[in-house]
Amino acid sequence: MLIVAGCIGGITGVVSHLMRNGKVLIFPKKRARPRGIYLGFLADFLIGAAASVFAVTYLTTEPEVLRTTIGISILAGMTAENVLLKRELNIEKAKVEGLDRINQRLK
Repeated sequence: MLIVAGCIGGITGVVSHLMRNGKVLIFPKKRARPRGIYLGFLADFLIGAAASVFAVTYLTTEPEVLRTTIGISILAGMTAENVLLKRELNIEKAKVEGLDRINQRLK
């Protein structure tokens, strides 16, 4: 059941990735600055899968019920993506506030 939960949560993560990026699948690639690898849709798949496996592990009392496992997996995958989107929104908000403060000092 954990494998099923991981796959469903991962698919939910990829669907969220497609919705966020305008129906475009971004593939993994190397980054020059900062040095590293950008995982693209694989990051969303892994985050959704991990969240759904953890949720199914801790929330289900009867792991044999497939319908319950699927429902919890989908909800956990969507919740993980919402947490990441909120984090990105807060980072962008801090950047805008910083730029506004710089503009105020320059005036």
